[in-house]
Amino acid sequence: MCNLDSKMNIKTLAAVALNNKDYPDFDSKLAEAARWTEFSARQGADLVVLPEALNLYYGDGNPHAISMQEAALDDWETSTRVLIDCARRNKVAVTIPVIVREEGRLVNCFYLVSREGQVLGRYEKRCPTPSELDSGVRRGRGGLIEWEGLKIGGAICFDCYFPQVFKEQADAGAQLFLMPSLTPGGTYLSYYAMSLATPIVLAYPAYSRIIDLDGRELAGGGYRHETLRFGFGSPVVMTSINFDRVALFGDGNQQKIVALQEEYGGRVRVSFDQENVTFIVESRCEDLRIDEVIQRFELIPKQDFFNACGRQFASSGY
Repeated sequence: MCNLDSKMNIKTLAAVALNNKDYPDFDSKLAEAARWTEFSARQGADLVVLPEALNLYYGDGNPHAISMQEAALDDWETSTRVLIDCARRNKVAVTIPVIVREEGRLVNCFYLVSREGQVLGRYEKRCPTPSELDSGVRRGRGGLIEWEGLKIGGAICFDCYFPQVFKEQADAGAQLFLMPSLTPGGTYLSYYAMSLATPIVLAYPAYSRIIDLDGRELAGGGYRHETLRFGFGSPVVMTSINFDRVALFGDGNQQKIVALQEEYGGRVRVSFDQENVTFIVESRCEDLRIDEVIQRFELIPKQDFFNACGRQFASSGY
């Protein structure tokens, strides 16, 4: 008998559509971010994603808004201690998206803080907007972040319009993308999730989304909806994802699916996205890793298959 329990690689993810209103100061915005982080943790979240640039605490279009240079943090850990302590106290991981100042330049980034309050790493915005570049924001750099057995990739806002940002991280092994944002992402994100077989968590004030590896929206909501604007409900969307899965393009794999199901029975679950010719095979047992299934049946994960095709095309001069 198989049980889905805490020993499996199942994570409950939350995205907060933090209100993009005017706040009187940074501490007030941090207090609201901490409130919804704690709320998410009490609902069972393992990881909470917040929208871009918490230290830009004025809403869009405010003529008195402070500049990025004025808002930038020189000691971000001290400045955001209330949020770090909240994560540690509630035993939940959290993204802390801020603009920081380093050696005279600005970095638009998010830090990933563990349940224990430890800083695990940061993602830096790869593609700042022209206005950000004019304000002194430098182009980001860096690798993936390790969190509880997963390799975490990232994107921030304008990054979503540049496919190479996602492709490069997927090729490096990203299993989940976190995206604090002040832009909606739209069908770009659905395409990246589906084509790269990697879930995406978007935290955006108007409409946060959690998108599965087949491009389907698992959860969504935000201040685009009048119910939330009228003061009802919470700005938190959540879902649980089993990361012990693999997406397989049909070619080279489809002949093996029935045999796979016959061998493993209820220990695996297979779903088929006919329109995108993609099988998703999921382990349903704590003692069966999806890597074992891949090796046993010599399956080719979707990304590996298309990367190999690309190399073949390049070598043939296509």
